[in-house]
Amino acid sequence: METQIDELGQRISKLIERLRSSGYVFDRPEEVFPGPDLGAADAIQKIESAIGKLPLALKLFWQRVGSVDLSGSHPEWEASGYEDQLIVFPSAYALYELEEYLADQEERQRYNSPYVVPIAPDYYHKANVSGGPPYSISLPAVADNPPLNETPIPETFIEHIERALRFGGFPGLADCERHTWPIASLAVSADG
Repeated sequence: METQIDELGQRISKLIERLRSSGYVFDRPEEVFPGPDLGAADAIQKIESAIGKLPLALKLFWQRVGSVDLSGSHPEWEASGYEDQLIVFPSAYALYELEEYLADQEERQRYNSPYVVPIAPDYYHKANVSGGPPYSISLPAVADNPPLNETPIPETFIEHIERALRFGGFPGLADCERHTWPIASLAVSADG
């Protein structure tokens, strides 16, 4: 699985190069693709000690790839729906959410609200519209590549990233009736 995660990181990097060269403007340039998460090992240990085993795919992603945030816009590209840009939160965000959960654990358990690892905002929040819960992973891990909660279609963590790469980083475009995004020139397949 290490090779698969490394390959995903290389493909994300290639996608970001294509977006930049196309004139795409990132909202938070420092958060686009900052690299491997230096605090990942500590965050993983703390989360696993408090809640349970994290899935291997997520641990490797945090340690070898880091995080990604493709939020932004292009002055000439339009869409008639939600683009659902690729975002994978860094491990620090999951650790922050764990601390919030532990501070209010009794109340959350009373309302059957277990800790989940937040992966990304839902597609509404990504478009700055009030929405639902974030895409997340339940713990303890049930598989090395677990299903994501709250995504528009059933998919695993890796499938979500793969689908995003097939749609130029914006899998929501698959559901847009009309858009002017050059998906074919942005998409990054496994073979290049």
